[in-house]
Amino acid sequence: MARKKRDPSGPEAEQPGTGNGSGPRKSSKRRRTTVPHEKLVPGTVLTASLKGQTFAASVVLGAEGRPEVEFEGVRYPSPSAAGKAAAGYPVNGWRFWRPSEQPPE
Repeated sequence: MARKKRDPSGPEAEQPGTGNGSGPRKSSKRRRTTVPHEKLVPGTVLTASLKGQTFAASVVLGAEGRPEVEFEGVRYPSPSAAGKAAAGYPVNGWRFWRPSEQPPE
């Protein structure tokens, strides 16, 4: 069954100044941080949390002298590729992973 469109001039129409999105936006409590490129050096431990799970990876030196991310024994050319393997769907690996001071468990 098709839905009827709302009449924008009806009594339930949003009025200016009623607080329905017309006020200032609240800032998010979650801070989006990225892994700085300088932190992607061999030996760095990366961690991520998603849906109650914690993932750990480490940065290693690849065959061509470039840093790679090793997650569960597999080497990936970028943080995004390793993040996709961890999450199961494409993610921005630079935002997904966080540098950690502790070694992976």
